[in-house]
Amino acid sequence: MFKIFQKRPQKQTDAELVARYQDSGDMDVLGVLYERYVDLVYGVCLKYFKDAALAEDAVMNIFEELVTKVKKYEIKNFRPWLHILTKNHCLMQLRKKKIVVSFDPQLMQSDEIVHPNYGESSENGEEKALKGCIEKLPDEQKQCVTWFYLEEKSYKDIAKMTNLELGKVRSYIQNGRRNLRNCMEEMQLRMKNEE
Repeated sequence: MFKIFQKRPQKQTDAELVARYQDSGDMDVLGVLYERYVDLVYGVCLKYFKDAALAEDAVMNIFEELVTKVKKYEIKNFRPWLHILTKNHCLMQLRKKKIVVSFDPQLMQSDEIVHPNYGESSENGEEKALKGCIEKLPDEQKQCVTWFYLEEKSYKDIAKMTNLELGKVRSYIQNGRRNLRNCMEEMQLRMKNEE
């Protein structure tokens, strides 16, 4: 699809290529790594933007982001990390254009990262309900979920800020996500019953 990334034999693992790029800064190494997932990145961008030209622009912009971000972060598993980076990039672009991405409680149970959009438009009932559900979470879950989803901090950032182990942060976010989903489902059921 994108001809600027040349196909080369894929003998090295993602982790090896990440390490090589972090050590050398060699753009060819980063290009080989990115080429493996450029179709995935394009697909995610197309899903969010629903416009091929915008998705193609985003693919190029994400590659430019990788030039610095791959050096900056400890990346254990490149594919899911890139997937998250791609979605965050798309959401940020949509926010800049003041396009509100609606909140779907079903997405909260997946491993996908979804950052509900607050503040740029008047709050609707769903956003108020979500904020109410966040307030009901246990303190650790509430703090981790707030930092992760609303302030877009990484697991690693939250672990540093709280002096918690990375696994504990991940657990608080996963449990918080599950509790939010359950709370939102209860609220939706209550609203249906009131109609």
